[in-house]
Amino acid sequence: MRLVLQDIYRSGAAATARHRFQVWCRWVRWTARFYKLGLFASMLRLAKMVEDHLAGILAHWQRGITNAFMEGLNSVFSATKRKARGYRSEAYLITMLYFVAGKLRLPQT
Repeated sequence: MRLVLQDIYRSGAAATARHRFQVWCRWVRWTARFYKLGLFASMLRLAKMVEDHLAGILAHWQRGITNAFMEGLNSVFSATKRKARGYRSEAYLITMLYFVAGKLRLPQT
């Protein structure tokens, strides 16, 4: 099931991907009926999540949108917080995040 789900991302069009996602979700629900729930609990949760977020997932084909930029930015923010080992206030943290993420330079004195 995992490999089939990965293969869906090789679909060429959003309509094809939508159909394949729907078929995959039905397959997971149907198969889970015949096995203990614990064995397929994770797959059932994933199928529900795919159904709930299908419009956003299909944006990958329709508009070429991914969350890669936001994930990268989150990584930079987390590294900044770790380096500081705590700031005196939220304002200091936000200022440092602007300097790091905005690539701002301090004026030379």
